[in-house]
Amino acid sequence: MTQYVTVTDVDGQLGTAWAPEADKARFVAMANAYLSAQGIQVPEPVPDDVIMAGAELAAAAADGSLYAQQSQGTLTQKRVKADGAEVEKRYAEVSAASAGTSALPSRVQFALALIVPYKAAVGSITVGYRRDCP
Repeated sequence: MTQYVTVTDVDGQLGTAWAPEADKARFVAMANAYLSAQGIQVPEPVPDDVIMAGAELAAAAADGSLYAQQSQGTLTQKRVKADGAEVEKRYAEVSAASAGTSALPSRVQFALALIVPYKAAVGSITVGYRRDCP
């Protein structure tokens, strides 16, 4: 896993109260793992927008929304009757096909928008040149 962001970076972006001190390293590791899974190509030093994305993801990990699983589908119908005390709700089924397109938390959406310029095109090959080679 690549380290895009550190606890110090997140503290610098969000202040020191974003998570309990004892849990910060774990939340930052979760953010780095999430960024690593996105297949981004990041130059050194890590750009500020990638650090900001990592900070947002660490905060999402801290509030429990980074890897949250959706257990209910979208509400499709709701019926309420006052006198007869009747309540009815219907949800669309959560399927594997719709799970990837379900709404993501706002912090995660923001982070993904920040890293778009660093995502490699599918099937592309990144060619780089090292300056320290003869």
